[in-house]
Amino acid sequence: MTETLTPQSIPDLRAGIDRGEIDPVTLVRGALARIAETEDRIQAFAAVFADEALAVAQSQHEAGVPAGTLTGIPLVVKDIYDVGGHRTGNGSPGTPERIADADAEAVRRLREAGAIILGKATTHEYAYGVNTPPTRNPWSTDRIPGGSSGGTAAAIAAGVVTAGLGTDTGGSIRIPAALCGVAGHKPTYGMVSRRGVSALSSTLDHTGPLGRSVADVVALLQVIAGHDPADPFSSTAPVGDLRAEFGRGLAGLTIGVAQTYFCDRLEPDVAAAFESAVRTLETAGAVIRSVEFPDAALSSDVVKVVCGVEAAAWHDAQTGTDQTRFGADVVEALAAGRAYRGVEYLAALRARDAVIAGMDVMFGQGIDLLVSPTIPMTAPPFGATELLFGGAPTPILWAVNALTVPANVTGMPALTVPADFGFDGLPIGLQFMGRPGADATVLGAGHAFEALAGIVDTPLPL
Repeated sequence: MTETLTPQSIPDLRAGIDRGEIDPVTLVRGALARIAETEDRIQAFAAVFADEALAVAQSQHEAGVPAGTLTGIPLVVKDIYDVGGHRTGNGSPGTPERIADADAEAVRRLREAGAIILGKATTHEYAYGVNTPPTRNPWSTDRIPGGSSGGTAAAIAAGVVTAGLGTDTGGSIRIPAALCGVAGHKPTYGMVSRRGVSALSSTLDHTGPLGRSVADVVALLQVIAGHDPADPFSSTAPVGDLRAEFGRGLAGLTIGVAQTYFCDRLEPDVAAAFESAVRTLETAGAVIRSVEFPDAALSSDVVKVVCGVEAAAWHDAQTGTDQTRFGADVVEALAAGRAYRGVEYLAALRARDAVIAGMDVMFGQGIDLLVSPTIPMTAPPFGATELLFGGAPTPILWAVNALTVPANVTGMPALTVPADFGFDGLPIGLQFMGRPGADATVLGAGHAFEALAGIVDTPLPL
């Protein structure tokens, strides 16, 4: 029996389990072996549940592999999700020593579908950043994996697991996915429950999956999506079949390209890769249209204020935390959030309305999707705090998330898939965005492009 999770997709692995060619115990042992091979260099895990995962796999094997779309598949979850019986560490020494008494709702749904929770992946402290120390990028360990879901992306890129869960407030699923050369989807706002997940910004937070491929992303999303009456931010909109457009290809889709804001501050290798990706889309039958996204440029300032205020409010309501032990970047961000006045928060909400209106204007120009690079540059050096962005020194957070924040401000679905490699050999991502609720269209287009790009399963450098 094979002991590797890759390069097979979750549906292929699941079919192999049903045929008796693979078994859950072998898959878990293979994942643990891969952790042993890579963890010293990558440091993607906050905790590994080896004994527990093996016990679940053994019970599934002995039961004859009960039916479930994820039965036997080892997965990781970001360490801001509650996993019953384990500490939610939030990537912070200031987190209280509490053990979660129940799974977060998304984790519960994964388990109900048969998934095996292999461990907790690292996160930037309280999900408030894009570095995710101490985790390193599997493509080059002198680079960051991105964040804040950096551990999940790194574990997937390193071949430990096929998929896992992250969160996204300003790009924290898509940023590490793009920088680590994997897929990641920020669903429409409210599509996936946030119950049992530490908050950053209640009106910007999204929970969602990362995966080796779009098929792996959808395998998780189809399970975890759907209304949760115990989550006040949960949408009641029906989810439907998220694979519904997997077979349609790109022909007939009208795809917008917004040069202003999304394409005018790119590093040369990212610009070249994006131009090549657009040509690929057009060759495959998509109609490419130049569009404007009015007021998209307000997005970063909206997120700075709204996230800052809401994060400060959430943290100040917590008990047992020791904020004196938080990292300097998070301390500074929370202090800035407390310093905003009520009128500034209300002005940011009005600016958010303007960005949403701009999105509506853009989609009113007759496009099905908007496409852009995911990140303006390849993975920055480990330890970097500032980057040149558009020719100006910029804090790393706001340089890296510039192209991802509009999807958080508007709540629209956004997917990143690997598109190419930069001059430095590091991955470059392509971002697909759609109207709120158009997740199936976004995922279908990403799936079609992914097959044409042929980047999935490119081996890591030795």
